[in-house]
Amino acid sequence: MAFTEDLSVFLDEADFAVSATLGAATFPVIFDRAHLESLGISSTQPVAVGKTSDLAAATGGTSITIAGTAYVVRDNQPDGTGMSTLILEAA
Repeated sequence: MAFTEDLSVFLDEADFAVSATLGAATFPVIFDRAHLESLGISSTQPVAVGKTSDLAAATGGTSITIAGTAYVVRDNQPDGTGMSTLILEAA
C-alpha cells in the first residue's frame, strides 16, 4: 500500500497561502520574497511553492500571477515529495 499525503493542508489560503493563476487554472501557493545578499548587492528573490501537479505547466518563460502581481517563471524545481518551488522574476 502506497503512502499518500494530503498536501492541501499545507496550502490553506485561510492561513498562509495565496492564490496563483497559471493559464486558466487557479490554485494556492506559498509565496515568499526572500532577501538575498551577494558581493555587497542586496535584492529579493520571489519564489512560490505549490503542488507539483498544479505547477507542472510552469516552465521557464511561463507567465504566472500571484496575489494579483504578474511574474515570469525562471525555473521549476520539483522536490520529489509532490511539491515544487518556482523561481520567479517580476514581469
